[in-house]
Order: sequence, then structure tokens, then C-alpha cells
Amino acid sequence: MKIKDIYSDIKTEIFVVLNQDDNNILDWTIEPTSLELLPEDENIYLVKAFQVSADETVDCYLLILIPERIAETVVKMNSGGHLVVENLYEQDRSIVPAVASDCFGNYELYFAKENPQVGIKVLRAGLTKAKNKNVVAEDLGYLLRDENMILEAVEAFKISESNGPSSAYIYLELSNLYKQIGHADLELTYLQKFKEGIGTE
Repeated sequence: MKIKDIYSDIKTEIFVVLNQDDNNILDWTIEPTSLELLPEDENIYLVKAFQVSADETVDCYLLILIPERIAETVVKMNSGGHLVVENLYEQDRSIVPAVASDCFGNYELYFAKENPQVGIKVLRAGLTKAKNKNVVAEDLGYLLRDENMILEAVEAFKISESNGPSSAYIYLELSNLYKQIGHADLELTYLQKFKEGIGTE
């Protein structure tokens, strides 16, 4: 199918781009997948997304390049009901993927300033489906930390720790979070883990 036909398939959340030879993105060829999370496999994916307001979300789509996890292009219906392709960074409202990722990248891809809970909800749902729980847990942990949801952030980073954290910096995050809630013993424990981990990276 073509990207211009995207709204004819409302069930699929992740499409893989098969052919991008056409200058018009709407004429690129895509194929539905049964994937529930963005995979680590190198490719371009068209992913269901949410355009976020303070009190609602509107469905749209993001083109995401994996493994870099780069998103710059939005496909959506405009106010006149026409399908348009726009730059992500020129949007007047935040757009976040509606699915979590099994591929590491910038967690801010899931941050919607108008309502941060939208991205948090996406990641919490993704965590239940993820095989590599460390990736989703870290994205979630960073969002929760930024929202000052300290205990929830600790819980997320602990999931990452138990599934193999991406780097020793996860231990530093845990040290800092434990410091904020007054657990000096755990703060020092994770600070030591961080220092030991840095030596091996």
C-alpha cells in the first residue's frame, strides 16, 4: 500500500517502508506489520502517533529511522481533511509515537509538554509487551524523573538494572534519585556501582 492510503488501515500501528524512490512521500510503498514495539532492525518505519493537546490527542503518523530512532516527518490530516506531510519540528503541538521502542534513542521522543502523561502511558503499556524491558524502562524512567515522579522513576530504572542497563549512567540516575528521597545508603551504593561501571565501559 501507499502512505497516502494510511488511514484505510486503522488497526496496524507499525508499517515498514518498502520503497522510498518517489519524491512524494505520500507515494512511498509501505507494508503493515504485526509489531507492537519499534524493533531494533535497521529500516524506516511509519508509526502511529498522537498529536497532543492538554485535554485530547489526535491520531497521526511519524516516519522513524531505526536504529538511530530519528523522527522528523509527520503524516496527518489537516483541518480541511486532506493528508499532508509536515516537518515534526514545525508543529504547534507535540507529537509522540503511540508505541514504545525496543531500540535505544532519545527519550524526549516520548515527551509531550502539553500533557506528559500521554508519553508515560505509551511507555507503561510498552513495558508490558517489551522483550528488552531495559530500553522501554529507561525511556520511562527519564520521563518520570523529569516530571518529578521520583518513586516511579526509581521503579523504572530498577527494571532497567535487572534487565541489563544501557550504561553505568543508569546507576548514577538511581543514586541521584535515592538522594532526593533521603536514602543515603542506597545513594552511596549506586554511586559506587556507577564508578565501577564507568571503569569497564
